[in-house]
Amino acid sequence: MGVIEKLIYTNERDESIEFSRYSTYHVNLKDVSGLSDVRYDIYSINSMGQDGDTFIGGRITTRDIEIIGHINVRDKNLLQIRRRELNHVLNPHYSATLTYERENYRRVIPCRVDTAPVIKRDAIFEKFILQFSCLSPFWRETSDLRELIATWVGGFEFPVELPATPLWEIGYRLPSLIVNVTNAGDVATGMRIEFHALGIVETPSLVNIHTQDFIKLNLSMVNGDTVVVNTGYGVKGVTLTRGGLTTDASRYLDIDSTYLQLTPGDNLFRYDAAMNIANLEVIIYHNNLFLGV
Repeated sequence: MGVIEKLIYTNERDESIEFSRYSTYHVNLKDVSGLSDVRYDIYSINSMGQDGDTFIGGRITTRDIEIIGHINVRDKNLLQIRRRELNHVLNPHYSATLTYERENYRRVIPCRVDTAPVIKRDAIFEKFILQFSCLSPFWRETSDLRELIATWVGGFEFPVELPATPLWEIGYRLPSLIVNVTNAGDVATGMRIEFHALGIVETPSLVNIHTQDFIKLNLSMVNGDTVVVNTGYGVKGVTLTRGGLTTDASRYLDIDSTYLQLTPGDNLFRYDAAMNIANLEVIIYHNNLFLGV
């Protein structure tokens, strides 16, 4: 048996349909287009007497994916059920994701149904044509990656009556002020940066060592506070959670701050604080973006 490739469509109601050579909705992935190709729009200008154009910018456009397959059923009653299922799950009103799987390799992309499924009679089985628009054209990993810069690591625990001056170390603080966050993807991506206060912390910050761009919060954090800075495109923002209540905290963002991005490859970051840096925990979450599967 060869390597099994499959696409799984899951809508916002958590209803799924699998497309593969072994599914009722039979698809040979050779008949799927748009999985690994992207379009790039080039913007240019020209002037009188100029030969050619001058490049001024470009962008990767929306990804279109088309799936062609057959409903592997001959019984007319069961065929009607499968056709109904296909139309029900692939409702254009629902947002959805496509998941590509090949053995232990998985990639996910958000998508929307471009048109309702086209189903027509073929030689033996009924043929379907599905078209999806992926407004964000990048495939991503199935879950965010987590990088610790400063945090406490649990040691061990066991039932014992400790003396007045304990001799056992049951936890320790990671000593490094610097972390290398590797972006294994093909393009730059945003991050979710979490600042956690274990006590009073003044003006926490995170600095890109190579570019010296930074995020700084002109804020006095108290024990239990969490500040989350999201630098992803379309979701940029800052929130403060204090006493179980989450509020917008964009006003605390230093005017010279930059919504830091992860460029492909290595990215060195250093955290800091104006006071009580030992009371600060910093965690970075990110997701690599890929041009194809």
